[in-house]
Amino acid sequence: MKKAFILAISFFLISMFSCKEDQDTQVPTVVILEPVENTEYEVLDQVFIRVNVSDNEVIESVQVSLVSDDSKNKVLPSVDFSVGQKEYLLEYTFDIADSLLSTGRYYFQVEAFDGENRTSAFRYINIRGMNRERTGVFVACSDGSTTDLYFDQNQFTFLRIHQFGKQYQGAVFNRFNQEFWFLPKNNNEIEMFDAVRGAVTFTRVFNSNFPNSFNTIKKDERDVRFTVADIGVKGFNQNYTYLTPATTVVESFGVGDLANVVEEVDRNGGNRALLVLNKNTGARLRAGNIFSDVVDIQFIDEENALIFCNTAQGGKGMLFNINTTALQSNLFSCDSIREVVKTSVGDFVISTKSEVQTYRPSNGSLTNYLTIGNAVLAYDDLNNQVYVGFGNQLRVYDYRQISAVQSTSMPDNIVGINVKFNQF
Repeated sequence: MKKAFILAISFFLISMFSCKEDQDTQVPTVVILEPVENTEYEVLDQVFIRVNVSDNEVIESVQVSLVSDDSKNKVLPSVDFSVGQKEYLLEYTFDIADSLLSTGRYYFQVEAFDGENRTSAFRYINIRGMNRERTGVFVACSDGSTTDLYFDQNQFTFLRIHQFGKQYQGAVFNRFNQEFWFLPKNNNEIEMFDAVRGAVTFTRVFNSNFPNSFNTIKKDERDVRFTVADIGVKGFNQNYTYLTPATTVVESFGVGDLANVVEEVDRNGGNRALLVLNKNTGARLRAGNIFSDVVDIQFIDEENALIFCNTAQGGKGMLFNINTTALQSNLFSCDSIREVVKTSVGDFVISTKSEVQTYRPSNGSLTNYLTIGNAVLAYDDLNNQVYVGFGNQLRVYDYRQISAVQSTSMPDNIVGINVKFNQF
């Protein structure tokens, strides 16, 4: 029996050491040959990338990403390569395919994976973006039945440029196409004002395709996205569609860097859920339950979004993680929320039933900004200014200043404000 015990122990030790010998602890080697460090490129340029990758085991994959040195976020979709070799020379032409990238320092991250180990190499480049300037401000005013669109070309003198025959519900200015997208209330169409030609265009108006009314309209830097009951979320410039089940409808959504988040509600008004959607395709990735009526969804960073809600007790803010779907409630409480805008310094300006407040995620503070209830908001991120409309009054504030730098009266109640920018 003693001999059997010794044999068993010997077998165990041999097996243990064999497992250790089988474990691969050597990371791949990644050497970037091109581009040359700190080379300058312009947006829409092509960058030739040449990289040597090697390992003692077969390399499964290589990923190339362009990252902002300032934010540490990926600014374009990563490119993946399947390898299946121990030695690999990667040669690829990378398109800086975003005309809206700002001037600054970026780097390529080349990551190799051998099935057990990952390693990355980095190469810095400089990108010269297009200059940007504010070229005017749109203000929409409504008398309850029709909506007049006014435009100011940085003179703070608003002239009526068009009258829409329907009451206003929402609007965005799409910088990518230089168009003002107008969403009539309780209607199944979108009208567009072409800011370049100075005229309304009906060549791309949505109506007959969707039997149900549009609910909300939002934008990111490259697309206009809207919700409608029979399809969920639709992107105009990109091939982006999220189809809801027949029993649910999307009531709110937020646009993030890596993914989008929608609030999906049972058509009978019951269960509510926050869904994480693929940024490019609209595919459903994961979901988490929620029990409040979402007003807006605004991302703080790549992974976390602020959920602005209204309940029977008033407004509140919650934090939602798109990877874990964890929902942290009661970050702050306030009066009922009407509208939210995000500033370039990361703060949020919130229009409530009784006042305008600011929320700073970095320290969790909620402070009073203006004692103006149910205001319409817009933000000029180039000049760090907040536009506030209440009744027929329009005021402009340098952010964090309590005295308006400009003010004027409009002919009717202000129902929407959008700042127009140009790239050149």
